[in-house]
Amino acid sequence: MRNLTNMQRRLWFISVLLLIALGVGFLNLLPPPSRAQDEDTPPLVRLNEDNIKKATVFIMQTVDTNTGPVITCVGTGTLVSTDGLVLTNAHIVEATQSCPANRTVIALTLRTEEPPVATYIAETVEFNRGYDLAVLRITSYLDGRSIEHGTLQLPFVELGDSNTVTIDDTIAVFGYPEIGNDPVTVIRGTIGGFTAEAGLGERAWLRTTAEIPGLMSGGGVYNRNGELIGVPTIAPARAAGEALECRQVYDTNGDTQLDNLDLCIPLGGTISAIRPSNLARGLVRAAALGIQPGPEKAPVDLAPPAETATFRRLFVSTSVNEAGMPTSIVTSLPTGTNSLYLFFDYQNMQDGQVYELRTTVGGRPNVLYSLPPVTWSGGERGMWYIGGTVPTGWENGVYEFTLFIEGRQVDSHRITIGGGPRTDPQFSDLVFGIQDPLGNLIGANYVIPEGNIIRARFNYQNMRDGIVWQQRWYQNGNLISPPLNTAEPPVWSGGPSGLSSDPSITSDIGFTSGLYRLEIYVQLPSGEDWCLVRPDIHPSLSDWCLMVTSDFVVAGGAGGANNAQALIFSDFRFARDEQGGLPISIVGESMPAGSTAIYVFFNWRQVRPGTPFRWRWLVDDEVLIENRTQWATDVNGENYYFSLLGVPNLPDATYRFELYMGGIRLTDETVQVEVGLGQLPVEAFASARGVQMTGQVFDAATNQGIPGALFVVLLAEFSVEDFEWQAVQVLGRAITDEQGFFQIPALLPRGTIEEPALYSVLIRAEGYLPANSDGITVTTQTESPVNMEVWLNRDLSSYGEIQ
Repeated sequence: MRNLTNMQRRLWFISVLLLIALGVGFLNLLPPPSRAQDEDTPPLVRLNEDNIKKATVFIMQTVDTNTGPVITCVGTGTLVSTDGLVLTNAHIVEATQSCPANRTVIALTLRTEEPPVATYIAETVEFNRGYDLAVLRITSYLDGRSIEHGTLQLPFVELGDSNTVTIDDTIAVFGYPEIGNDPVTVIRGTIGGFTAEAGLGERAWLRTTAEIPGLMSGGGVYNRNGELIGVPTIAPARAAGEALECRQVYDTNGDTQLDNLDLCIPLGGTISAIRPSNLARGLVRAAALGIQPGPEKAPVDLAPPAETATFRRLFVSTSVNEAGMPTSIVTSLPTGTNSLYLFFDYQNMQDGQVYELRTTVGGRPNVLYSLPPVTWSGGERGMWYIGGTVPTGWENGVYEFTLFIEGRQVDSHRITIGGGPRTDPQFSDLVFGIQDPLGNLIGANYVIPEGNIIRARFNYQNMRDGIVWQQRWYQNGNLISPPLNTAEPPVWSGGPSGLSSDPSITSDIGFTSGLYRLEIYVQLPSGEDWCLVRPDIHPSLSDWCLMVTSDFVVAGGAGGANNAQALIFSDFRFARDEQGGLPISIVGESMPAGSTAIYVFFNWRQVRPGTPFRWRWLVDDEVLIENRTQWATDVNGENYYFSLLGVPNLPDATYRFELYMGGIRLTDETVQVEVGLGQLPVEAFASARGVQMTGQVFDAATNQGIPGALFVVLLAEFSVEDFEWQAVQVLGRAITDEQGFFQIPALLPRGTIEEPALYSVLIRAEGYLPANSDGITVTTQTESPVNMEVWLNRDLSSYGEIQ
């Protein structure tokens, strides 16, 4: 057996700890007092690094073998509640072929200058593969003894608002850079931009040029106020399901050799992409409330596609419409261009696969315009985009965009930015609708009802009369209109600019529900070559240029104003349960407090299986759980249902259910039900929505920070006079670091304007007179954090200790 490195010895030591804890008994490890921050890394404004480091955990997926538990995958996570909720990446905690696992171990930072120590077992309670985010709950000690909910008091951090992040903001990234061998590390950097991704909007990713090691994926990114504003994310690049970058550290097959026949821990590359905290907020909120998605009538359970996954038909647009479709197709872009989106078709993809975009500008790799390996979430087939807006403008140069699937290069596209405005023909803003009795297009959007005529409309400029053009219509991927190079293709006669409503297609038997696409081409005039996107069906059509395209959905029957709206879902009802697919205990607008489940039932018409749609639940107008999926049952029917489960029950609140298709919301605000009082109680998010208390304790004579001072916050029902130095009276406490900084681990629950929460604090330091204060007011309008500055006068008196 080859000699072990220090890192491998460390992992063997962790395995021994796991064996002892799992087979013999629990190792009783209590965290020591806070330690000072590194002198060479001064704190950011109001950022208590010591508390954040202790809220940063090391996550290990382990699997049982003949020789004991073996670590198969590792990553970083962050405690986001004092009772043990951990936010991390979904790919870190999902058992896969390259990461077999039957246990998730949480290691805590007990001393900030030392590696983490395995302490708890956790279970996944919320999981979103598309976001690559998950929330774990610590449920037991290493020896299997369960932990009663609400009894842990761990250091944690508060989620910030990632929508307030701006370019050039200073950030600090916390995580573990090695496989359990190093202490938690802080890497500082700035926000360099934002990346848009289909289905997730303009801020699907925050971007940074800081060099973040791959094992810090799942950790925390913080603003200058110490608020968690993102999760650094990279999925280990794979080929044929195997990680390309990994490390063997165990002789897992027992052959006394450490080689490529042993399990390999995936590493990942350098991280430059950050999932914003606002995408995690619903998952954390659901976990804190004990709410999970319940049974569904026909959940999608598709087998992996048999054919090879592909990307094709790459092109660039300068904007995206409300349906996630390109507004135009551009062949070049002028200097000062602010927005750019790379669109492409995809087929045979599977959620959870790893894809990547590599971008060069003038032949040089550009990290901010690329997207590192991340997990796929768009389903099997459709149209996708990556891109974004740069306020100062995308730099001039020749851009080469190259796409990869599981490490395999699949396609590329090139475009030039620079020069003056375009003068070549341009089509844009393609929309669809039905035809009224006068032949006009009405109900323009991207979800239209079944009928005999589909019409389209688009804007155009720089066109010339006499140019040959053509339209191609597709239904569920099959061409249903005449092919290009027909005997008599139409000739343009609409002038140089305007609004066209000519494209249309008619069917005597009617257009049935499904996915449709329109492509509009022009034939390049002789001697001109300004086109970048050409048909890929036959070389003889290389003189045709794709000008504009869009997908849309046909579903439902005609209704609404002028019969121009698609009526798809109807007769929404809420119930407390189901039996045999039918609602039981139907309720009206309210349900009793203590209900354990909500079922929403509805009828549907003309929805083809495979049609993509999105559903989501909101609680008190805030998104709780959402999912993009595809229709997987009959075209017509009754009593489709989704549900929510409460553990142990659903909290009082107003629950709203929403359905989306083609980017269009198909439900209104009446599809909601009240549970109990119909509003979350103030204390519902006490651990996730309270007020953070931070501050600094000074020597009144020298104005220097006092290290080792004890800062105690009492529960709101106790005053200083009431305090008897009993732990049950304490909300939270902290020890100041070498500069006198402190941060209370527990958040202060908010009161209301009418009935504010009043808190009392006590400050003690050896050699100083004690300081106390009552009546610190916290309401719904109190900004977080509350920053306390305390000056103590010297004295020789001593002070008691909390029992």
